Amino acid sequence: MSEMGGQAPALARLTDGIRLALAAEETQRLERGLAVARAGLGALFLVVGAIEIGFRVRGAGLAEALLLGYTAQALLALAWLRRHESTETSRRLLHALDVFWAGALALAGPEIFLLFSALALYGAASRWGLPQALATACAVAALLYLRETWAAPWTPMAAPEPFEAERFLLRAAALVALALLFGFLIRRQKELEAETTQAKAMDRALVARELHDGAIQSLIGMEVQVDVLRRQAAPESPPMAEELSRIQHLLRQEVLNLRELMQQMKPLDLDPSRLPDFLAEAVDRFRRDTGISASFVSDLREVALSPRICLELARIAQEALVNVRKHSGADNVILRLSLENGGGRLVVDDDGRGFDFSGRLSQVELDAARKGPVIIKERVRAIGGKLLIESAPGRGARLEITFPHE
Repeated sequence: MSEMGGQAPALARLTDGIRLALAAEETQRLERGLAVARAGLGALFLVVGAIEIGFRVRGAGLAEALLLGYTAQALLALAWLRRHESTETSRRLLHALDVFWAGALALAGPEIFLLFSALALYGAASRWGLPQALATACAVAALLYLRETWAAPWTPMAAPEPFEAERFLLRAAALVALALLFGFLIRRQKELEAETTQAKAMDRALVARELHDGAIQSLIGMEVQVDVLRRQAAPESPPMAEELSRIQHLLRQEVLNLRELMQQMKPLDLDPSRLPDFLAEAVDRFRRDTGISASFVSDLREVALSPRICLELARIAQEALVNVRKHSGADNVILRLSLENGGGRLVVDDDGRGFDFSGRLSQVELDAARKGPVIIKERVRAIGGKLLIESAPGRGARLEITFPHE
């Protein structure tokens, strides 16, 4: 009973960690997808306007100007999102712009208005849920009312038809229905994803437990037995003792490999304020497991970074330490974390054999030469950071990662 009680909180932490990582990645993918949709929709209607389909003859030039502005804003947002991580402020700003453009483009006709309004409703439902989607529908309906009652008599692009309450109510009802539809479908999708995520977390927890209780314990037992045989063989057969020592070393390395695999399988439930403590614990565990002198240097007590950047920094540090153990032959390693105005810096120094080049190479140069740790390069690229590697063969290496500070 106590065992099950202890497993439940651990499983909950694993599940929460997976959700945190997936939520950050999914949010970024959503924002980029919405930016692509905006640009595509704007370009599509520019083409439609060019062949004079869907626009009024009067005021078509203003419609094209508005669509050009909308498309330019969408492209700028897409370019920004490729280099930066979205924040709550940026998401609210983009949503406000979506609602604004839906109102502005209402002057080009109700068909365009409804399409661009649907994009704003989908964005609200995807980001925040059904209540926000309904609030957006109300805001868009208000803009539609202004278009039909105030803008129609004064705007050359507006239809000369008089305001009709029945037509307005039907269009407003269509907006509310779209908000309800998007809200329901997206909520159901997230429920299914949560169920899948929990199932995966349970599977990963089971595999990690089996590794710890099965393979790792067996390898440790074999290492102990080999060590006993080595000690017994040392006086009578030094070559045999040397071979047993080699086998013992291999077993120890496999134990470390499996433990590192368990750490990588374990989802990180990492609050940004705990990043310095997490890195310090990772370095301390590395020192205990490997016997390599390692230290963590930072004067930070807490950091104001997004969860996604913190997660990637933690994974980068773990991967760097794994590489030091496997490939560097170092006796000493230092991990440093610092934050400066406009950005942060993570540095890994070791006194091992270094890389197969001499000097300082930027990430662009590393990619061109096909050198450097691939996984670290991809993780640095994912957070919009920059990687610099300084290597002196036989005298160590220095990995310097700079990243945006939001």
